[in-house]
Amino acid sequence: MPFLLFQKKYFNAGAYTDTGLARKENQDSYTCQPSGGLFVVSDGMGGGDGGERASAIVVQTLSKAVLSPLKNLSAMVKFSYQANAGIQKFAAENNMRGMGATIVGIALSPFQPTLGMLFSAGDSRCYRLRKKGLEQLTTDHTIASAMGVAEEKLAKHLQGVLTNVAGCGPKFFLETQDLELMDNDLYLLCSDGVSRQLPELEIKQILSTVSAPEQKARDLIDASLKHGGIDNATAIVIAFGKLPEITPDVSREEADTPDPPDGEEDDDVTPPTE
Repeated sequence: MPFLLFQKKYFNAGAYTDTGLARKENQDSYTCQPSGGLFVVSDGMGGGDGGERASAIVVQTLSKAVLSPLKNLSAMVKFSYQANAGIQKFAAENNMRGMGATIVGIALSPFQPTLGMLFSAGDSRCYRLRKKGLEQLTTDHTIASAMGVAEEKLAKHLQGVLTNVAGCGPKFFLETQDLELMDNDLYLLCSDGVSRQLPELEIKQILSTVSAPEQKARDLIDASLKHGGIDNATAIVIAFGKLPEITPDVSREEADTPDPPDGEEDDDVTPPTE
C-alpha cells in the first residue's frame, strides 16, 4: 500500500534502460518505486553474469528498506552495507573475481515532503534541475576524481577505474547527503552509459522539455545510443510539482509508525537473504 504522503501524488517518476550497441547483456539494474519513495540505479561489473547479479543484489537489498515507512532515512546506509556483504558472499561462493556494483539512489521521507536523502557509491550519478540550472550532486568515486584531474588526462588503463563500489569489501563506503526538496525540482539518476555519453548541455535540454518523466528517461537513453551506445544505459527521472502541506493523516501515520529498534541504524554487514 502506498504511504499516505506519497498518495498525494506531488511527484511523478519514470525509468528506462537499454543494453546499448556494444554489450551483449545489460548489467544495470534499477528500481523506481513512487509508492515507496525509493529510486535506485546500480551498474554492475564482473565476469560472466557477475555484474548483472551484483547490481540485482544491490537493488533487491535496498528495496527492503521501504517495506515499512522509514522514520530515519539513514537506514539506507545499513542496507547498502548488507548489499556490499551480499555481493562478497556470492562472489566467494561462485569463485568470481572483480564482482561489484555502483549505487546511486534517492529515498524520500514518507512524513516530510521537503526531505529526501541522496546516497551513492561509484560513478553512477545524480543531477538536479532547479530553476533552469543543472547541477551534478554526486561525486564520482574514480581514480581521476581522487586525483582531481579529467579522465582524459590519465593513461587509458586508468580512465574510468572505480575506487569504491558495493562488493569491494571493508573499503566500501556510502556517500550520503540530505536533500531539501523544492517545488518543481527535477532529479535524474543514471548509470555512466548516460553521463559519459552525453554532454551536460544535452542532458539539460532533454530534462527541460515538457514531456513526462518516463519519456525524458527514454529520450536520454535514445540520445546515448545516438552517441554510440558503448555501454548499458539506465535513467530514472523524478519530477516534483508543488510540495504538499503535512496533513493530519500523515502526522497520525508517523505517530503510529514504531521507532527503529536499538542498534538498527548501525552499519549491519549481514548478507541479504536469498
